[in-house]
Amino acid sequence: MDHILPTSKRQVRPMTKLEPQQQQEVWQQAVELVGGKVPTGRTVKDVVQQIMERTQVLNTYQIGEVCQILAKDNPELRGKGGCWAIVSAVNDFSCTVRMCDGEYTVGLKH
Repeated sequence: MDHILPTSKRQVRPMTKLEPQQQQEVWQQAVELVGGKVPTGRTVKDVVQQIMERTQVLNTYQIGEVCQILAKDNPELRGKGGCWAIVSAVNDFSCTVRMCDGEYTVGLKH
């Protein structure tokens, strides 16, 4: 079988946050899903989502736990990096935290 390569940015963009090995896995799965043809960007995005869900870290925070905010790429948390918060609700892949100026729902990486 010939190597099938991406033909547009839409096919590559969803893979940019993955490790190179995962990128190859995603591309191979996407090509297989469409019967050995060039997959659409949507197909690639769906496969990326499946892999990210499979590799998600479970939430180990507990209500009442004190944590520190990492603003990273969340614009809602701009200016709050390093601030302390108290966990008020625990979700599968996020927490609601209480800070001095209100409550925020933040992803585990924040």
